[in-house]
Amino acid sequence: MVSLADLFGYAFLVPLLMVLSFVIVGLAGTRLKRFEWGGWLAVGFAGAALVVGVLIAAAELMDPSRYTNVQFTWFHLPAAPGVFPNGFSLVAGTLVDPISALMLLVVTVVGFLVMLYSIGYMHHDHGLPRYYAELSLFLAAMSGLVIANNLFEFFLFWELVGVCSYFLIGFYYEKPSASSAAKEAFLVTRVGDVMFLLGIFIYFYYYATTGPSGGWAANGFVFVRGTTPFLAGAMGGQSTVLTVAGIMILGGAAGKSAQFPLHVWLPDAMEGPTTVSALIHAATMVAAGVYLLAVTSLFIGFTSTDQLAIVAVGGFTTFFAATMAVVHPDIKRVIAYSTISQLGYMVLAVGAGFAMVGLFHLFTHAFFKALLFLAAGSVIHAVGTQDLFKMGGLRKSMRVTAAAFAIGGLALAGIPPFAGFWSKDDVLSAVYSQLPSHPAYWPFFVLAVAAVFLTAYYIFRAWFLAFSGDKPRDPTLPHAHEGPWVMQVPLVVLSAFAVGAGLFIFWPNFQGLLLHGAGAAGIPPVYGPADLALSATSVFLGVAGIGLAWALWGHGKVFVLADSSPVQPLRRLLLNRYYFKVGFDWIGAKGVYTVARAADFVDRFVIDGTVHGFERMFAELSDRLRRIQTGVVSDYAAYVVAGLIAVFVLLLFVAPYLVAKFGGG
Repeated sequence: MVSLADLFGYAFLVPLLMVLSFVIVGLAGTRLKRFEWGGWLAVGFAGAALVVGVLIAAAELMDPSRYTNVQFTWFHLPAAPGVFPNGFSLVAGTLVDPISALMLLVVTVVGFLVMLYSIGYMHHDHGLPRYYAELSLFLAAMSGLVIANNLFEFFLFWELVGVCSYFLIGFYYEKPSASSAAKEAFLVTRVGDVMFLLGIFIYFYYYATTGPSGGWAANGFVFVRGTTPFLAGAMGGQSTVLTVAGIMILGGAAGKSAQFPLHVWLPDAMEGPTTVSALIHAATMVAAGVYLLAVTSLFIGFTSTDQLAIVAVGGFTTFFAATMAVVHPDIKRVIAYSTISQLGYMVLAVGAGFAMVGLFHLFTHAFFKALLFLAAGSVIHAVGTQDLFKMGGLRKSMRVTAAAFAIGGLALAGIPPFAGFWSKDDVLSAVYSQLPSHPAYWPFFVLAVAAVFLTAYYIFRAWFLAFSGDKPRDPTLPHAHEGPWVMQVPLVVLSAFAVGAGLFIFWPNFQGLLLHGAGAAGIPPVYGPADLALSATSVFLGVAGIGLAWALWGHGKVFVLADSSPVQPLRRLLLNRYYFKVGFDWIGAKGVYTVARAADFVDRFVIDGTVHGFERMFAELSDRLRRIQTGVVSDYAAYVVAGLIAVFVLLLFVAPYLVAKFGGG
């Protein structure tokens, strides 16, 4: 009989089960009509993966110090002086440790609930076998990513996650906006992926040439997270090479986690089904960037310059994205901007040196953000629109959805005792503890605190617009009603997590899991009166944001900003997303297109022109030589006589001159 601890060696079953779902549903889905086009089969595989993931997480909670690394060597290069002084082995395997167990729990729980919810939400859509197959492949890629024990394998799954995102965002490919959004997401995240790959190469070169024998590069980039990490400070301090490598890793994380300035793709990605938004763009794919930063921070370490850059990106993004959410009329895009902002909090914590605090916020955020997306999906499923200004009065006919959205909103706003309060305040306290020794963090800490108010305001603005009032503002909307049980059960389960996930922090074994996962950096922040005051300030700002939302939008009211208001230009700026998308389009149309035209000119007229010039020259010469071949014997005799005369002239006149000029013997 297999014990819980023995399951660590079977972590590969999670991605394997989802790969089987991808293959079977993808190939036979259209013939499985009795299973709702393969949907229930996909749910079954996701449920089996959930059982394995939960058991592994439970076993890790029982013994947070346990690390299980299962691997085999693909090939080995022997030591080569100047190239691989320690040798190099390319390996594949799985690593189950506190970090991967935590992430595996998130991926499998949210993945299963979204798959179950899809049975009701996607019931009337076409292409369901394709949908369930792609969703299964995505879950396989994401679970493979979190248990990968080396950077090469990590990067392969990282790219597969991006490919699946492209397919799922563009699921409604017949819509030009969906196709455009899929391409935009793919291209923008590729920018980050190229930076990530460069960072891998730089780290590999650095540690392969300077690392200790048997070190990181010698083991094929294996994440041995249970041992003391090779901290950047101990391996060269403020090395320029390590700083550049850290910036490249940050670029990869910014692309995948939609951080400034690579944030533009995520709001447009809402063109995909809401279930895709709940899974990929709230709980898993976008969390991969934060996961990468956390693993790099704990295992390799960042230089202080890198840490400041990470803090700057995370702190600025928290506020920057929140400002755009306060005015948007689309319920899904409001939540999308919220995702970008909350990911900023996680990045901020990692940059300040508290990676596990950032991962704790990732853990709680996954549940309440998935809840918000699925609740929004229930609204869209009922009324057929995403426009908040057409909704209203839905609380009476959709009580479960209204309660679920409110619970998710309270967790997002950081109101105790909901999950977001514990993790978000942990982030603020952790960053605050670093301010005396890192005064440069101050501006970004202030932005993160200000974002607390905006977060509470925009999420309850959405709740009041959708659910308060007596009736919808658009009388043409259909009568709203709750979805089937397969849609309501995930809302109830996720609501329970949104309430209780933060309370895990009081479980000693959970604290042990977080600290063991932090390895040598497992020093918890020390809380004092200042932290209590900061927490009280955070709660006050959250309540104030909810109060302002109620004053402007409560009881079905709609706050209309006068056209003559001096704030109108700011509102237009926010609605147009600070014109970043326009700017990127301009760079693409003017900058990149100009470079492309210049490259095309060089290719056509310099490279091809040179080749074609030689081609024409030799063709002309060949043509002239061909005309000499007349077929007349007397002509050939004349050529022979002319040649003999030329040789005679050379021997009689030119050769003696050359001998006299240059000498010889």
